[in-house]
Amino acid sequence: MSLTEKSSSPLSLFPFYHSKKKPLKPSSKPFDETLIRRLESLLPIPTSPAPAPTSAIPLSWLSRSADLLALTLNDACAIISDPSLSGSDLNALSSHLDSSVALLDACNAATAEIDRILRSRLHLRLALHHLASVPPRLRRARELISEWDRSPRGGFKASVHLSEAPRGKISVVRRAIYAVEAVSSLVVGSIAAVIGGGETKDLDRIYVSEDSYPWAPAFNKVLEAVKERAKSGVAGEVAAMAVAVRRLTTVIDGEEEEGLVERVAEAVKETEKAMEKMVEGMDRLTAAINGVFTATMSTRNAALRSYRIGPQKCK
Repeated sequence: MSLTEKSSSPLSLFPFYHSKKKPLKPSSKPFDETLIRRLESLLPIPTSPAPAPTSAIPLSWLSRSADLLALTLNDACAIISDPSLSGSDLNALSSHLDSSVALLDACNAATAEIDRILRSRLHLRLALHHLASVPPRLRRARELISEWDRSPRGGFKASVHLSEAPRGKISVVRRAIYAVEAVSSLVVGSIAAVIGGGETKDLDRIYVSEDSYPWAPAFNKVLEAVKERAKSGVAGEVAAMAVAVRRLTTVIDGEEEEGLVERVAEAVKETEKAMEKMVEGMDRLTAAINGVFTATMSTRNAALRSYRIGPQKCK
């Protein structure tokens, strides 16, 4: 704007017309309200269809919870990248740089465990191939099923520790980062319990005070629901496949030879269908966890840039 243009502006000639209102105080209300809606969308946890136990948590729900975490990270990234907010609490940014390392490690551990589960099914695929031959090679198929049954389970051991809740005057950045830590501990604890053998001790250590955080009641409801349902220690789709395999082995081990080929074919069909659903669920969960990893890296980078050189846009 030129000097002439400045002089022609009425406001520049009469500075007392400028508003003297104080700038609005930064608020975490939009962030909190969005998180509340997302947490409420996770309940009720759907039951797993037969033949899996209805109490088993489906892989689809774990994927949704991981998607929620990625969205929460993205929202926190936007807050961290806001120049009017992030510079006010560098200690919070430093804390997030430390705590997010555990989340990245948990993502790697979870995808490694999923990959192990998917590779272990190769014994089953080969067994089904032998059973599809004419005549079916029952003995070799039974040996392969036994090898699959002996494969280790519950190898996923990872957790994200929820730090002590901030006290006193809490900045918007600190509130967002604490929410990320809480949701991270919930999601990682849920995945570890469901595909890691039913250990809920990490979930038992989590609790968010409902006095300071509007989203805490919704969060604690999800937490309690997960702790109750995760005790089975198996995802619904994985349980359904295990049931199908047990029915298949019952047919193979049976002494009645009349109609054996037909019964084997039917059991093979059921097992293939259950395996396909399990693989689809695991692939979807892997994609969701990869989304969490990407969102975590973006939030870390935003925190690092803000900590060092000032707020930058999320990438």
